[in-house]
Amino acid sequence: MAASGFGDPTVSWSILLRADLRAAADPGAVGRGLAQACARYPHLGPPPAVEQAEDLACPRARFAELPYADGEPRVRAAVSTNEPALLIAAHHGACDGLGLLALLGAALDIQVTSGATGVGDRPSAESFVRSAARRVNEALFHPPARVEPTPTGQAGELLLTHQEPRTAWGTGVLTAAAATAVAAWNRRHHGHPTPLVAAVGVSRRGGDNIAPRDESAFLRLPIPRDADSADIRARLAEQAPEPQFPSSPGMLTTLGTRLLGHRLGSSFLVSNLGPVSTSDDVRALAFHPAASGRSAVAFGAVTVADTTTLTLRVRARDFHRDSAAELLSGLVTELRDPIGHR
Repeated sequence: MAASGFGDPTVSWSILLRADLRAAADPGAVGRGLAQACARYPHLGPPPAVEQAEDLACPRARFAELPYADGEPRVRAAVSTNEPALLIAAHHGACDGLGLLALLGAALDIQVTSGATGVGDRPSAESFVRSAARRVNEALFHPPARVEPTPTGQAGELLLTHQEPRTAWGTGVLTAAAATAVAAWNRRHHGHPTPLVAAVGVSRRGGDNIAPRDESAFLRLPIPRDADSADIRARLAEQAPEPQFPSSPGMLTTLGTRLLGHRLGSSFLVSNLGPVSTSDDVRALAFHPAASGRSAVAFGAVTVADTTTLTLRVRARDFHRDSAAELLSGLVTELRDPIGHR
C-alpha cells in the first residue's frame, strides 16, 4: 500500500504520541531501538533519523501535517534537548495507536501495555462496496452534522492537550461527553441540528499484546439526541466495525472521496488508548489520533501514572486556537460534571 493511500487521500494519516519523561532520552539509543523495530517489522519502512529540537512543537506540527512519501520511513521521532520528552509519529496505515505504544517501548527499551480490551474478531455487518454506496447516499442526501467551524483561512493543524489527575473515563464515557460538548458547541455557534455521528477508533487486539502494526477498526455510531453514557456504552459493545478500507481503493473511490470529502464521514472521532502501564520513566503521554471525516475533529485520551491527558486535533483553517481551546474545554467540563448530574 502506498504511504499516502489510506482512506481520505487529502489527509496525512499521521498519528502522534508524546511522552514526558523523568530523564532525558538518548537520541542514539532511541534511534537504535526504532531501527530494531523497523528491521523486525519491515512494513514500517526504513528506520527514521531521530531529530533533536529544543521545543517539540515544531517537529510535532511537521510530523502531523507532512504526508508520508513512498519509500520513506513510516515512523518519525524527535527528542527534546530542553526537557525530557520524546515524540513518535507513524502513518496510520502502518501502525495504530497501540502500535505507537509498542514503538515507545522499543525507543526507550521498556515494557509497555494498555488496559484497552479491543473488539477481537467482531465482524463487519456489510462489505466495503455496500458500505461505500450507503455512505455516498448519506453524503448526498443527509450528511451528519459537522462541528461548526470558526473559519480562519490558515494552513496546517492545531493540536491541543489538557491534563487531568488520573481518571477512569472509558471510551463510552468519552464518546458521550464529546457528543454532548459538540452539540452544545453547535448550539452556541448556530450549527446544523442534524444528529451527530461519532467515529470511535478501536483495536482488534487487547493492550496486553501490542506490536507496531495497524490492527485498528472503527465503529461509526449515530448519536441519538437523548443518549447518555450508559446508552452509548451499550451501543458500542454491540456495534459492528466498519469494513476495512481497501489497500487499492481504485480511481472511482479516490475521486468520490475527494469530491464528497466535505460531506462524508463522521461528525468527530474519539480514540482512547486506555490506562497504560510502563516504567516509572514515563510521567505522562499525549495521543493525537488522525483527524478526518466531515469535520476533521479528533479527540484523544490516554492515561499513564497519575495523569490522564485529553487532546483535540483540528484543521487550523476551521478553528482559531481560542475556539479550539473552547471546544476542548467543553469536553473537559462534560467529563468532570456530566449534564445529567448537574
